[in-house]
Amino acid sequence: MKTTNRVGAAEFRQACSQFATGVTAVTAVDASGAVAALAVNSFTSVSLDPAQVLVCIGVGTSSYPVLSRAERLAVHVLAAEQGELARRLATSGLSGEERLAGVPWVAGEGGEPLLPGAAACFAGPITQRVPSGDHLIFIVEVDHVENGDAGSGALTYHRGSFSVIPAQDRAKGEGR
Repeated sequence: MKTTNRVGAAEFRQACSQFATGVTAVTAVDASGAVAALAVNSFTSVSLDPAQVLVCIGVGTSSYPVLSRAERLAVHVLAAEQGELARRLATSGLSGEERLAGVPWVAGEGGEPLLPGAAACFAGPITQRVPSGDHLIFIVEVDHVENGDAGSGALTYHRGSFSVIPAQDRAKGEGR
């Protein structure tokens, strides 16, 4: 059921852009072998036991049909040097195959593309799909995790632009 908001979509989007977020790449494959790949900033951990994360995907995205049929997905926290990949994955209208053309990846347990070079990767079965407005919330029970180096920092998104939060040197006592 659609409700009427007193806040317009453009005004709401602009206000949300004031919140700096990390940038993730979400990938999946459905039973037919079709690939989904897109940039997402609506991501968070949900639970430590069991290990769970969630991502919110717009139902109007070109990757949504594949994601809605997938049994597993992977969420990659993008590193500073993956800005070009993030731009490519954020391009409207491209299929997952087109977005990943020329990008090296290996198949995860369920065939989901795992991208090298990410700061971190979380993959696992989709355990819940929760409709909310024009998005679907995917809850994933993580059975595969990778921690990358990300020595140059994390890719972020703020006020409509990608930027980088530099890595801090823990050996010098910074970043506590």
